[in-house]
Amino acid sequence: MTKIFVNGRLEDQEWIRLEADQQVPGTGNIVVPLERYLEDESVRSGIGRTVAVLVTAGEDVAKLDGYLDTLSVVAVEFPKFTDGRGFSAARILREHLSYRGDIRAVGDYILDQVPFMRRCGVSSFELTRPEVLKALSDGEWPEVTKYLQPVGSVDEVPEGTRPWARRSLREVAVAAE
Repeated sequence: MTKIFVNGRLEDQEWIRLEADQQVPGTGNIVVPLERYLEDESVRSGIGRTVAVLVTAGEDVAKLDGYLDTLSVVAVEFPKFTDGRGFSAARILREHLSYRGDIRAVGDYILDQVPFMRRCGVSSFELTRPEVLKALSDGEWPEVTKYLQPVGSVDEVPEGTRPWARRSLREVAVAAE
């Protein structure tokens, strides 16, 4: 069972992560590497199961253009918390390819990165680090309200005279009350 944080709550979901050459099991939801998904029609058909694509750091998510309407989950890898390529992949999926399905963060990330991932379009999180699982289970959420890079998937307003500085509309609403 895999612990997934989605819509503010924890869920147990069953996913089988396949390697490039691993045989597809008869049943169950699967996560396959990007290249395998693109090359294997039998995997793409996904008869009787949900198929998710794993995009590893540095892979070109634009290769999924044309397939995104049939995918309900795209898993974006964050191989270590110092590697930010997953943020770019999520933004490309949401802002440039207009993907509306679930973008799932997988890998070795820390709790402080979760709000930034949400800003970039990530909608669910596979939880493998015990400290992240515990914090989200306990209702911790490291709120960030000021940013130095605008994104197209979040409502925000300019902060002061610097055009690149942003603040959350949520903060504006609280200040107005």
